[in-house]
Amino acid sequence: MDLLHAFVLPELGVRGAAVRLGAGYREVLSHQPYADAVGRWLGETLAAATLLLTGLKFRGRLSLQLQGGTVLELMYAECTSEGDLRGIARVAEAANDLGRGFDVAAAGAVLAITLEPWQRGERYQGIVPLAGTTLAESLEGYFAQSEQLPTRILLAADGELAAGLLLQRLPAEGGHGAADADGWNRVEHLLGTVAPPELLATDSELLLHRLFHDLERIARDPVPLHVRCRCSREKVADVLRRIGREEAFAASHTLGHAEVVCEFCGRTYRFDPVEIEQLFHPPVGPSSERPQ
Repeated sequence: MDLLHAFVLPELGVRGAAVRLGAGYREVLSHQPYADAVGRWLGETLAAATLLLTGLKFRGRLSLQLQGGTVLELMYAECTSEGDLRGIARVAEAANDLGRGFDVAAAGAVLAITLEPWQRGERYQGIVPLAGTTLAESLEGYFAQSEQLPTRILLAADGELAAGLLLQRLPAEGGHGAADADGWNRVEHLLGTVAPPELLATDSELLLHRLFHDLERIARDPVPLHVRCRCSREKVADVLRRIGREEAFAASHTLGHAEVVCEFCGRTYRFDPVEIEQLFHPPVGPSSERPQ
C-alpha cells in the first residue's frame, strides 16, 4: 500500500515526512506515453506533493506545478488531505534535451505551490523562479526564500517506484524550539547517508528507523494514498459550455459526437449533437419530464 508518514523529532526541533509510491505511481504513468526521464520527474513531483501536504494545518488540497520550461512545459501533481493523488506532465513536441537533465529540460520554468482549503480560509499560491539542478533543490530554495525555514528534501523515482523524504526545522515559537542546538547539522549528516537506490528500495518505516532509532519520534497515523481523478461528465459539460455552442458542434463533426479525454486518468466523455444542444438549450417545463 502507498503510504504517507508524518512525524516530529522533538529532540532536534524537526518535523519530517516520508513517502513511497508503487501502484499509484504506476497507474499515473499508465495514462500517458511518457518518456523514461519524464516518468521519473513526474514520480518525484508526485512524491514531493504528498510530502508538502504534511505541512498543512487544514483539510484541503495541495498542488505542485512547474510550468513554462523550454522542454518540460508542464509538470503537475496534487494531493488532498484524504490521500487522493493525481499528476500529469507535458513536454514540447520536439523534445530533444530530456537526457541532459531536469535543469536543462525545465529551463525558464516557474514553480508554484497552491494551497486550497476545503472550507474556511483563502486559496494561497506561492510562485518562485526555478532554481537548482533538481526538483528537490528547487523546493528547498522555495522554502528558504518564502518560509525562511531550513528544509532538506530527497526525491527519487525509476518508473516503478517513487519515494521521498522531507525534514524541516520547526519555528522556535510555539514550544517547538530545538533542545539540541546542533540538531539541524545532525539531520543534514543523516540525510547525506541516504542514496537514491536506498530511498527507493527501503520501506519508509524501516528507513526512518534506520535513521532515527536513537531519537524520540512522534508519528501520526500513516495516510493511505490512492489515485483518484476529479473529472466528471458535469465538469466536461461545463467546458463545452465555456467554449460555446459553435465550437462544441464543430468538435462533433468528424466523429458524430464531441469527445473529450481526461489527460489525468484517460477517461473518455462523449456528447452527441442532441446532448450538445441540450447543454445550451436545456428542455424546460412539463415537456422535459418523462411520461409516467
